[in-house]
Amino acid sequence: MWLTRIRHSGVRHTTFGVLALLLSSSALAQWSLLGRNENLRIYLADSEIRRNGDIAQMWQMYDYVIAQWIGNRVIYSVRNLVEYDCAGKRSRTIAGAAYSEQMGRGSVVASEEAANAEWAAVPAGGSQEKMWQVACGKN
Repeated sequence: MWLTRIRHSGVRHTTFGVLALLLSSSALAQWSLLGRNENLRIYLADSEIRRNGDIAQMWQMYDYVIAQWIGNRVIYSVRNLVEYDCAGKRSRTIAGAAYSEQMGRGSVVASEEAANAEWAAVPAGGSQEKMWQVACGKN
């Protein structure tokens, strides 16, 4: 999904329903810092994880210190709704939005929904595995 790869050129804007979901579901989230470096902070809405059997959904936010670009528009944060397969150690991003300011503030620069996104294996080590562990209650 393009929101996890900021500089992708195939931006697809979606319907108002997805935008409303992104704004309402994650706007009130309590964000917990997962990790940081000099350019990026990664937050999780770990108090709002939804689980159904071996599938979990959790909001993530990438908050950038330095401006990122989508086409010719500047963004400073991205929120993604990620689905995790706890039994299969896989994940997929099913919705996301990029914002003009840090911490999901400002205007929505772009949004995307991918209800039929393909699953990808969660690599061992690093932030993706930590997110999977949190979402699946394996930490």
